[in-house]
Amino acid sequence: MALRTHAKALTGSDQTIFTVPQGTEATAHSILCTGSGNLTLKYFNAATNTTHTVFNGKAVADEVALEKSFNLEAGDRFIASGSGLQLFVSVYYVGSNAGSAVLAYGPGPQELLAGDMNAGYFGEVSAAEFYSGDRLAFELGVTEGVLQNSNAGWLKFARKGKVLFVAKQSFMHTVSWDHLYQRGIVYGTNDNGKHPRGTPVNQYTVVEHGGNRFIVRLLTGAGADPFPESEELFYTDDMVQIDVGGGSEWNELMYRVHTDVPTSDGTDGQTPNRHGGPQVGDNWATFSNAELNISGNGRACWVQEMSDTVSSGRALRGNVDLASFYRITASVAYSIHGWRPALELIPNN
Repeated sequence: MALRTHAKALTGSDQTIFTVPQGTEATAHSILCTGSGNLTLKYFNAATNTTHTVFNGKAVADEVALEKSFNLEAGDRFIASGSGLQLFVSVYYVGSNAGSAVLAYGPGPQELLAGDMNAGYFGEVSAAEFYSGDRLAFELGVTEGVLQNSNAGWLKFARKGKVLFVAKQSFMHTVSWDHLYQRGIVYGTNDNGKHPRGTPVNQYTVVEHGGNRFIVRLLTGAGADPFPESEELFYTDDMVQIDVGGGSEWNELMYRVHTDVPTSDGTDGQTPNRHGGPQVGDNWATFSNAELNISGNGRACWVQEMSDTVSSGRALRGNVDLASFYRITASVAYSIHGWRPALELIPNN
């Protein structure tokens, strides 16, 4: 049996919320609708090739839990519409394909809330559905620092056709880049990584959860590795012009779920001489500094890249403000230095 929650931001047009795969039966047992608008909910019965209307223009003012459950068979699907509304449907799947079909995009929402598979946002995944910080650290042997924010959960993204789960907050502070490298969880590559330190360690570390496998690594935080600390504008008030973080996962994903919008001229409240470059594209969500742990212990998150000037230097992102970019010696572990893991889904097919 597999339990999955399907989340969808509705529009005025009919959208498929989920389809029951072949070889599987399902029970939709919890339906929650939030927002303000009129909900239309239908289900398609594959055996009879008919569509049945459950609600037609049901008024939703804030939040409503629909006290209905549905037993569904292979090919059946849920369909909904309602501009301004968000629908969450929890479904139990049983049968030969219960795992593979509904876990195509891993735990949590199976539909993008914004963007596309090149750059998109599925929403949040709870620690209960996936990993707590404590459990992940235990499995990986990450022991150097201080555990925190264990139940903060995950942000689920799409990037370049892949699905990436990023810890919403740092799971550990007072941890060094070197410690993470020695656990094989920096680069996510089946080699010793681009810039090894100390004893070379293979960087292809995989964990398994709910029938899926995930590569554990750090986010990319710079557009190049090594990043151009040698540029004359680096660590000056005009650093934004270098766009040192442009094209990185931090800029392309984390920027777009934070309430701040870093600008190309740097007049955005971000620290000018530590500015990682402007945001490209609109926001998908508007979390605050506190919600994303860009404040407090572990706020400066280690990322993958090395300095082109100081070989021992590694980059960190998110220290005090969203766009912050700086580097420090990889062996250093202060309370501001955090481990924010990224888990990359390995496709089942």
